[in-house]
Amino acid sequence: MGEERAGRTVRSGRRPRAGLRGRRRIAVAAALVLVACVCAMWSSADAGTDAAAPVPPVAAPPSVAGCEVGTYVNDLYDLDPAKRVFSARLYLWSVCPDPKLDPLPTAAFTNADSPEKGDPVLTSEAGRFRDLMLLQGTFRQDWDVRAFPFDRQRIEVLVTAAEESRTFRMLPDHVNSTYNREIRPAGWRITGFRLEPAQRVYPTNFGDVTLPPGATSTYSRIRVQIDLARDDPTVFWKLTGPLFLMVLVVTATFLLPAHAEALGRGERLNSLQSRLAMLGGGLLVVMLNMQQVNTVITSTVGLTLLDWLHLLTLGFLLLAVVATVLSWRRTVHGGSPDQAGRWNRLVATAGLAGYLAIALALVWTFAAGAG
Repeated sequence: MGEERAGRTVRSGRRPRAGLRGRRRIAVAAALVLVACVCAMWSSADAGTDAAAPVPPVAAPPSVAGCEVGTYVNDLYDLDPAKRVFSARLYLWSVCPDPKLDPLPTAAFTNADSPEKGDPVLTSEAGRFRDLMLLQGTFRQDWDVRAFPFDRQRIEVLVTAAEESRTFRMLPDHVNSTYNREIRPAGWRITGFRLEPAQRVYPTNFGDVTLPPGATSTYSRIRVQIDLARDDPTVFWKLTGPLFLMVLVVTATFLLPAHAEALGRGERLNSLQSRLAMLGGGLLVVMLNMQQVNTVITSTVGLTLLDWLHLLTLGFLLLAVVATVLSWRRTVHGGSPDQAGRWNRLVATAGLAGYLAIALALVWTFAAGAG
């Protein structure tokens, strides 16, 4: 009889260790799946960032004078979504049938802050007149970083003519306009470039007596558009690493044999107390990490992907606190250690699976929406 009991004790002691190793493998595999899925989403997001085909030029009506306007973007730097600005250096040119029509001397660079203009270079070729000018400055831009770091941006330099479009139009020079292929903005890469013709409509006639009262004024505009994509996938793991590590550590504490029959009630309560202390520290870590992320990413249009992941991790930790308190109450009231162990394993498995599913859904949704 003694040998049989000993054999049962040995066998019962092996099963928890084997099961624990299996559960650890599951947790590690789940973490690897999350890493692989995020990397795959990053690659698929990049697959759709090819440069768009040039838009065919739109001819001005025969009764409206027009000039071709082109650009060469020579440099792009100081991209700062937090301050909502970027800096650029570009050459602009206009080709007109009459030098009096040249729009560049009076053009407005609508989203520029104190732009610096170089001296114009005026030439005449084949009966047409060309004006070449260097433009450098800081430009205001609306950045949507909710999908960071899967976001893709389109920044613009706006060139608006001084004459109304009923008398003058600017036509984009698609054939000759391009950008410096050696431009490497820190943390970004260029995925597209185009010139778009547009109209700027003002809800006023600016006191023009030739227009009826309350009439609008329309001005020809050229949009120099540059498409950008993030070029540093490691930044995602740098900012979310503490969250995922905390989730794995919390899951591991639920899988430990803290409710074995060999442990007394006092030892089991001490283990639960230690878990509560660790969960409190985890909540503090997540809050501090959220503040750090907010210094890197600022969005005024809603919650970002990283905001949602932080809120998800906070919810996971709060549920772990609730599960630990319930386990404490069961232990105090003399609950079964085996039942408490099964409860902990169920909470760990369901919690980790739910967390991974929601996290992957969030990443997929934001990455797909950014395209």
